[in-house]
Amino acid sequence: MKRIAYFLLPLLLAACSSKPEIVELTDWQFEYNGKLHPATVPGFIHTDLMANGLIPDPYYGTNEDSVQWVSGRAWVYTTRVLKKDLPKDRIQYLVFEGVAGTAELTINNELVGYIDNMFARYEVPFVHDFPGDTMNIRLTVWPLPAATGDTSAIMMDGVPMSDSLLETRYGIPIPDQRAFWRIAPYQMGWDWGPKLPTCGIWKPVYITSKRPGSACSNSVATYPKVELRQEQDSIGQSFTFYRDGKPIFIKGANWIPVHSFPVLDETQKARYRHLLCSAKEAGFNMIRVWGGGIYEHDYFYDLCDSLGLMVWQDFVFAGTPYPDNEEMLESIREEAHQQVARLSKHPCIVLWCGNNEVKNGWEDWGWQGQFNWTPEQRARLEKAMDTIFGYSSNTSNTSSTSILAKAVHDCDPLQRPYITTSPLYGWGHPECTTHGDSHYWGVWWGELPFEVYKEKTGRFMSEYGFQSYPMMSSIRQFCPADQLSIDSPTLRNHQKHGRGREIIDKAMRQYYGFDSRTLGLEDYAYVSQLLQAWGVGYGILCHLTDPRCSGTLYWQLNDCWPVASWSSIDYYGNWKALHYRAQALYDDNVDLKKWEQYYSVYPKDRTYDEPEYNISQAWQSDGSLVVTLKAGSDLYDVYIETVPHIDGHFSRNFVDLRAGEKLTAKLIPADPEADVSGVKIAIKTLNDIYRHNGR
Repeated sequence: MKRIAYFLLPLLLAACSSKPEIVELTDWQFEYNGKLHPATVPGFIHTDLMANGLIPDPYYGTNEDSVQWVSGRAWVYTTRVLKKDLPKDRIQYLVFEGVAGTAELTINNELVGYIDNMFARYEVPFVHDFPGDTMNIRLTVWPLPAATGDTSAIMMDGVPMSDSLLETRYGIPIPDQRAFWRIAPYQMGWDWGPKLPTCGIWKPVYITSKRPGSACSNSVATYPKVELRQEQDSIGQSFTFYRDGKPIFIKGANWIPVHSFPVLDETQKARYRHLLCSAKEAGFNMIRVWGGGIYEHDYFYDLCDSLGLMVWQDFVFAGTPYPDNEEMLESIREEAHQQVARLSKHPCIVLWCGNNEVKNGWEDWGWQGQFNWTPEQRARLEKAMDTIFGYSSNTSNTSSTSILAKAVHDCDPLQRPYITTSPLYGWGHPECTTHGDSHYWGVWWGELPFEVYKEKTGRFMSEYGFQSYPMMSSIRQFCPADQLSIDSPTLRNHQKHGRGREIIDKAMRQYYGFDSRTLGLEDYAYVSQLLQAWGVGYGILCHLTDPRCSGTLYWQLNDCWPVASWSSIDYYGNWKALHYRAQALYDDNVDLKKWEQYYSVYPKDRTYDEPEYNISQAWQSDGSLVVTLKAGSDLYDVYIETVPHIDGHFSRNFVDLRAGEKLTAKLIPADPEADVSGVKIAIKTLNDIYRHNGR
């Protein structure tokens, strides 16, 4: 992909030395229907349209469908800078830290060039003594030209951009068109996320007298040395992390972006804090930043540094081969060097991974038959994977010659390990349990029972999981009151997996004995969470008790919007039953024998008495709410809820109590400033559901 052409300054002109000054450009407008509206920078076009009342919230109801037109047109952002407000140095730089979409940049009506990588910084040099008193900046941005058909307006060396980058020019069909654009893949839709292709100036813009540059840092972060060892042994190939020479068992989950429009504002900072503190509270020691999202903001890594959470960092490539035209390779090189240079300053990073499931898809997803690649096309795509990631069919899963491996070598002063892909083998291969890391999806995608986790435990379990719905209190926040049924248009829109409902219903019958049609939405959502906690918890238990396994990262920690998904914390910050189960199993002092006994009986085969309990609540001197519950009968999966609902979690919830046992739990709101003074408490138990269904 083409870098910005520096038309405003002769390239041989040397920079003047002076103290660095920065002028942030935050006063932007965008054009819509011939009118100018205020734009928030950093931001996205969807957030600007919402802020100006021009579109509804895409997360509410079925509004996602009604805003699809936004990605089908170009959007123009403008601002102006007075010469008198700029630093006095003769040579200066206009810097865009991040532009989402494909953009054409003009300054004072002069075409400067194009921006075409969401994950790379762009710099435009200019001289202070430009004609006139004002610098007028105009950025025309297309969310995704490949999806709109409106690409002819963007010219690059006299060739329409669509022809220079898409398969019409590349000559080889690729499974997903997003591979031709350096965008956040998940914004094009996923089986847990909405399809909301967007654009905008999503990171800061500023003018400075000191060029930021892309030189790699020589600074070394101080932290306990963590290394990954992949060693051949009698089983296959290990995948074990060591700290200061001692093996450590990894406990955690996969991370996706916190929002479909992931700008870093105060609201999102609070979301980051709550999610990562919740991960730490549940005993996590690692987060995997999944390759279909974004390279996270420094704020995320700062929090991980402070919390002692290790980070497995995927490069942003996922689920499709990528082209190797020179423009693309040049853009990827720049992106990789910039991102490794930025992120390597954080001690939390312990692993760089080339991509998510590209090798897996290449070998197992039927692309060759679907696209009828010729031997020559196949060879070129395989060569492209080797050039970018270091793809090979052997078990080494390492590279020193690929673009991404070289970026790590050049820009990570600690030379933290680089692996080419995750997983090493897909779940249909016998090697998935013997060699390297494993994404085991026989449970869920294969619709196999949870017991299969026992025999399919691999050397390192980097993905696996099962869906659930958010609780009723969360559903009410995105679903209109007249659509509170499992088959309503809103609930169907917020279930992005084609067979999600059916898979949950099948397992619900097997383990809980319920016909989902007999359950109201509130009970269905509750039991779906118990089912998720039961199944994924059993997987975690299998991993913890198998001496061959050295780590478990379930899919997934969080959501980017309110949805039925694999998350253990819903979009609003509420802990699902799974997060409490993970907390119990990830505890360093966990009694594994107790949990093995727990899993020896299916929930449907227990006896459920009429629930009896006494409950009280008290407010502490610091204003916090504490709930005490004493069981008068055996209670199962006790769920404590606040009325009115307060997003967040209790220190203990979804627990079993024997008659006479007592539960004490403190409310921990997602918003620390939440007013809990008037809150009442409601209790739900699995006993209630069975008793009301004739048990």
